[in-house]
Amino acid sequence: MVLNRFQMAAVKRTAQNTKKLVAQRDKVTSRMRELAAELININNQIDAWETPIKVMTGGWTSEQCIAYNGELPENVDNNENITNTENNED
Repeated sequence: MVLNRFQMAAVKRTAQNTKKLVAQRDKVTSRMRELAAELININNQIDAWETPIKVMTGGWTSEQCIAYNGELPENVDNNENITNTENNED
C-alpha cells in the first residue's frame, strides 16, 4: 500500500498531535513498572514480619488478631466470616 501525499500529510499531523501523549504514556508506563517493583518489595517485607505471627496464631495476621483483641474464634473461614458450627437439634 502506498500513501498519496494527502494521506501522508494526515499521518504526519496525527503523529505530531499524539507525540506528547505517547511520551506521557511512556512515562506513566515506566512509573507503573517502578511502582509494581516497589509494591512487591513492600509485600515481601510485610510477609517477612507476618510469618512468625501466622505460625503462632494458626494463619491469622497481626491486623486480624488486633481486630479480635487477641481472642481469635475457631469458627472463622478465610474471608473472616464466622461460621455456625453448633448443631441446633431440638
